[in-house]
Amino acid sequence: MAYGKYVVPDDTARIASRHVKACQNFALTLERYAPQEAIEETDRLNDRERSIGKERNFWLQDICHDFMPDSDLVASTYKRWLAMTEGAARFTMVSRSRMIVGLGGKGALEFGITLHPVTGLPYIPGSALKGLCRNYALYYIAEQSGISLDPAQVKNTSEVANQLDEQLTGIKDYRLKVHPGYAALYRNLFGTHEEAGQCVFYDAVIQDVRPNIPLFAVEVMTPHFRKYYESGGKDAPHDADDPNPITYIAVNAGIAFAFAIGKRHSLATSQIRDARDLLRQALSEMGIGAKTAAGYGVFTPLKAK
Repeated sequence: MAYGKYVVPDDTARIASRHVKACQNFALTLERYAPQEAIEETDRLNDRERSIGKERNFWLQDICHDFMPDSDLVASTYKRWLAMTEGAARFTMVSRSRMIVGLGGKGALEFGITLHPVTGLPYIPGSALKGLCRNYALYYIAEQSGISLDPAQVKNTSEVANQLDEQLTGIKDYRLKVHPGYAALYRNLFGTHEEAGQCVFYDAVIQDVRPNIPLFAVEVMTPHFRKYYESGGKDAPHDADDPNPITYIAVNAGIAFAFAIGKRHSLATSQIRDARDLLRQALSEMGIGAKTAAGYGVFTPLKAK
């Protein structure tokens, strides 16, 4: 790997240069071994001193290509997860598309990705899964109750969704016609302001990896209105602004993740199954993480061998 510039003392730079390829923790590589060229997005020049691309893109391509997760580490992580989720409703799904959770995270490379700090492996936080499941349940209850959340029919769908959520959790009655059973189920699964929900959404972890499928892939997005986004909307978008390609990393398609939902106290087994089915459908139809509108983060059930 032809990188060696680190803004650190010389002895530290020499150690970093020697160990970057030997590092087996992908999270550590991204956070601590990113060279100055990748951070500053300098151009890589050919023999005619012409740019052939950004150093960041070449570096990310290199580390994604070279990284192969240790099968024993994946297996031991999954084994500990099984012990932690004993008694929970567990299921496995495979990513049908690439996935990026935590893209908005801050760092030297201006993008984020959710990786475990100890193992360096990607995982899906339970809080993200709970939010997805709750959002899907809200749309499901609206559909079953004849409440439209279709943008083509409702001017402000988020306002209607918030009203439905507040009515289901007992904050305020908007006189929306919802079956009482849905409200009770919604409160039991997801809780209210006064009481936590009875469902426990565990972090989802990788169940296994295939040797022929790289774990990570490099992606590029190109915001065309840079000044508009950097100013928080104060500068109006216009076509004269320069597009700004941004390279980032996503989890590849075809990776099997294990999911689990447990219960706290008095939740019925049937309601746990309801929550499991809702989460399955949400992962299949809505996806998880960033860029779901573009098809990212969608899962499919694991086919029996």
